Amino acid sequence: MRHLTNSHKYLRFAVILALMISLVLPVSLQMNPLQSQYSSQAPFEVVSLAAVPSLNLTYHTFADPTAQPVTSNSILAGDHVILTAEWNGSLVERSRLEVHAPVIPTTLVKDLNSHITEIDTRGLGNNLTCIINATAWFSNGSVFYQIFSNVLICNFFVPSITVIAPNGNEIWSGRNNITWSASDVNVAEVLRYDVLISANGGTSFDTLASSITAQWLEWDCTGLDKLDTYLVEVRVTDGIYFSSDCSDSTFTAGDIVTSTTSTTTTSTTTETNTTSTLDARLTAFIAILVVSSSIMAIVVYYAARKWF
Repeated sequence: MRHLTNSHKYLRFAVILALMISLVLPVSLQMNPLQSQYSSQAPFEVVSLAAVPSLNLTYHTFADPTAQPVTSNSILAGDHVILTAEWNGSLVERSRLEVHAPVIPTTLVKDLNSHITEIDTRGLGNNLTCIINATAWFSNGSVFYQIFSNVLICNFFVPSITVIAPNGNEIWSGRNNITWSASDVNVAEVLRYDVLISANGGTSFDTLASSITAQWLEWDCTGLDKLDTYLVEVRVTDGIYFSSDCSDSTFTAGDIVTSTTSTTTTSTTTETNTTSTLDARLTAFIAILVVSSSIMAIVVYYAARKWF
């Protein structure tokens, strides 16, 4: 009897111990973030009960190394936007950072055996709205990830340009330098320029040079008509965006002066005395009519005498 009682005691103890172990042991489930279709809902977090991690997602640029926080619907702008995902947790042994641009589509991925991961998003190749997915793996097999949606990342900017000379009212002859200044937020960009000239105040342009990298061009206006309606335009591109600038007003250039000849036409008016000519003709007609009538009367007279 005592033996059965002891058996029941051991059985109850074993059941209680099993329940305690099931509660204490970490629950580890895994889910592939790439199969989540980047849902806009709150991320599914798979964690160990032994340690709960936290994520600090920030960005900085070449021009500003200060870390700025990143959240969903953020706008990140600068020359080389660099994302940093840092996980806090003693058991994190591997992390991955993914930047997905669904419009193209393209994805940047960085996977390291570290709790910190960085990505230079300039590799996207354009300014794009992205989904950012940060994932951490624990030494005990647990996985944790977090998604940030609708994040606009801007690495590229429109270059600016200003024509320096000629900028209006100059008088040029022979050889002169057309000069300009240009800048770009993307400091490492190679800017290229097209230089154009107009002789009619900007109505139409002719190309002087294309795709040059210098910020000046020698222009020889010898042999051109001397006009005060010349205008210069310079266009710049960084390979993605374009902008341009013109002289503020027209200038004078050329050395051929075109003379203008005036021709005077003298008109001679001849007056004709129509009345006198008409009177003479009328008199002659009347005279002929009278003579003809007289002759006809004589002929009729002699004919009548013969027959009657």
